[in-house]
Amino acid sequence: MKFGLPSRLFRLMASSSSGDGGFSRPSSTDEGPMPIYSWPDKQRPRVCILGGGFGGLYTALRLESLVWPNDKKPQVMLVDQSDRFVFKPMLYELLSGEVDVWEIAPSFTELLKNTSVQFVKDSVKLLRPSDHFRRDSGGSCTARLVLALGAEAKIDVIPGSAEYAIPFTTLDDALKVESQLKMLERRRFGKNSPDIQVAIVGLGYSGVELAATISERLKNKGIVQAINVQTTICPSAPPGNRDAALKVLESRNIQLFLGYFVNCIREASASEDSSSMVTDAKEVNGDHKKLLLELQPAQRGIQSQVLEADMVLWTVGSTSQIPRLQPPDAPYVIPLNGRGQVETEETLQVKGHPRTFAIGDSAALRDPSGKLLPATAQVAFQQADFAGWNLWAAINDRPLLPFRFQNLGEMMTLGRSDAAITASFIEGLTLEGPLGHAARKIVYCLRMPTDEHRVKVGISWFTKTAVDSLASLQNAVANSFPSPDPATNRSPSAMDPDSEVAFDFQPYLCQYKSGRVFRPGGDPTVPAGTDPVTRVVSRDIHAGAARARVYLPPGAAVSTEKLPVVVYFHGGGFVTGSPARPSTHAYLNDLVARAGAIGVSVYYRLAPENPLPAAYEDAWAAVRWAATRGDGADPWLLDHADLSRLFLAGCSAGANIAHNMAVRCGGGGALPDGVILRGLVVVHPYFTGKEAVGAEAAFGPDVREFFDRTWRFVFPETSGLDDPRVNPFVDDATRAAAAAIPCERVQVCVAEQDVLLKERGLWYHRELKASGYGGEVELFESKGVGHAFHFVGMAGSDQAVELLERNVEFIKK
Repeated sequence: MKFGLPSRLFRLMASSSSGDGGFSRPSSTDEGPMPIYSWPDKQRPRVCILGGGFGGLYTALRLESLVWPNDKKPQVMLVDQSDRFVFKPMLYELLSGEVDVWEIAPSFTELLKNTSVQFVKDSVKLLRPSDHFRRDSGGSCTARLVLALGAEAKIDVIPGSAEYAIPFTTLDDALKVESQLKMLERRRFGKNSPDIQVAIVGLGYSGVELAATISERLKNKGIVQAINVQTTICPSAPPGNRDAALKVLESRNIQLFLGYFVNCIREASASEDSSSMVTDAKEVNGDHKKLLLELQPAQRGIQSQVLEADMVLWTVGSTSQIPRLQPPDAPYVIPLNGRGQVETEETLQVKGHPRTFAIGDSAALRDPSGKLLPATAQVAFQQADFAGWNLWAAINDRPLLPFRFQNLGEMMTLGRSDAAITASFIEGLTLEGPLGHAARKIVYCLRMPTDEHRVKVGISWFTKTAVDSLASLQNAVANSFPSPDPATNRSPSAMDPDSEVAFDFQPYLCQYKSGRVFRPGGDPTVPAGTDPVTRVVSRDIHAGAARARVYLPPGAAVSTEKLPVVVYFHGGGFVTGSPARPSTHAYLNDLVARAGAIGVSVYYRLAPENPLPAAYEDAWAAVRWAATRGDGADPWLLDHADLSRLFLAGCSAGANIAHNMAVRCGGGGALPDGVILRGLVVVHPYFTGKEAVGAEAAFGPDVREFFDRTWRFVFPETSGLDDPRVNPFVDDATRAAAAAIPCERVQVCVAEQDVLLKERGLWYHRELKASGYGGEVELFESKGVGHAFHFVGMAGSDQAVELLERNVEFIKK
């Protein structure tokens, strides 16, 4: 398709489009059969922006923010081959688990929904400047083009690099690396296996940040081998950043190969693969092939080497897209420098083409000293601001401003709580460690594209920080056991000093005497859809009187195999959380993908706005909905569900709900004919009672009073801590009800440092076995971790993987 701009300024040929973003598309033109995009308004100015990175998107948003005369505001079209904007400096945090995809890769549709900018998903194939410039007849309408196409990874450099190395410049690259790391971690988990070996070629900013992030993630499970042709790292970085980075790299399991270049990359033969000498190596590696990197010295005095690696990441070099887009019959019509970047004037206009602007990695712009500006996000940010203003000035016949870059400093991530920031305006100052890490995240949060996304991301990051801090606090309490005192953890004045607190239920919420409920950090959510890592598909539905998020594993839509169904209940003390919470959603994606099961994650109403038993009622409505295949109307359950393999599962308060639903399934006629409850999984279950059990005897009276207050807060009509819904073995009747749970297996999971609830989990395991229950009761304990650790900052840990695999095995058994 051709994007037809007024004056035939440029003709832009692209691959097939997923949509025209609201632009009309005639069926043919006088120049050929290809359809041409035409603009709705023939009189108003038009701006076409190619590329939706920092330069392109921020130019579009800048144009939207300016004040225009009524007849001069341009129609703006933004074209990008992806449907997501990617905040590339934070791709590393995807590997560390600090951020979710939606936070750093929001969709263009979401970002532009409150603007007049039209987004078109397409890829540019050809740029052909016209040989003349004119205004449309009958008006003063003008057109402008912005080249913001960015650069591509230069991967085809040495033999084997294109075939075996992975670049790290796009969201797809990051997700591919994440997927491979997960695969390597899972294959080696719990087995006698060699270290995971990751080779990183290039130690500029990207290579150093990758090395620091991956080494921190692997810890003692693997080693990072970092290769650089120069004898130092980050040669262009400020000394403070370089020194901070070197200190971190030397403190971790990283081998530095400085002064080497990679000669080739190839697969290792069976005789060259060192893992073949390790017991169980075949089981560990499966079809995975080891790679060999042949290193040649870049200077005298060092020897050639051969490195073995499970994965090779390539961070060396990039190339401009512009040269390959020029017409074959006029290869120099767009002026380029030796790197393939467009030569521009100080005003960001392409030399010889005053209606065309080039910014970001596409542009070759020099500072007053004649030095080329670096291809960084900071430069693109600032160029977008100038480009937007100069487009406004050109359309309104005002003088254009020369671009002047202001270097504000440089930042780099070095791990989950480590970073380095050197500010150019304070000589010699470098922020390192947690302070640098916090400052970097604040700066990048403020740099997010729109106010709305800025607020969402800020709330999400604040909440994650608060949850991580809570987890650290719980571990500290565990280490000082037996004197925990959660009942006195109160700071009402810090949350709202102008209101009187009625009930403080930290860390979940605070209720004031006015009835207002405050949940610290809000309740961040992620939409349903296709998960880019696991390829699990999810959607939100109404499940009878309740709501749920349903998950379908990859490949199920084209398979005839029937799948088990897992109904899952999230935790959160009955007062917070939802299936859309990022950590819960990510866990369900992993569980469903690994178990090959359909997931039904329940949105139950939360206390105190909807006190118990509302959550139990919603949970039962969802169970019945699943058991009746969505009331006979849900296509996924109709086509793919094997309801003779129904499972209930939950964590914390969700585990309490799962138990109570399993008891209810034991009632006569509770489940339709043919529906069989096969298993129950309770993870870190929330149970209690008036009388202490096991090590609870060491608790002071304040702890029992805390449990009583919080239980009555979420369930005002309860009889107290001996309510059978929270004390399932309080008398003979409740024991009989538990013994009648109609499944053949129950798995109870506890955490070693779960100070408040571990003993109740062990008690539940003992009492269920003694109740007369006829099925198998399994117990699994996660060592060295606290309550719900797999949701609070340890999602990628060994213990989290082990817990997930244990539950997957239980479902697939």
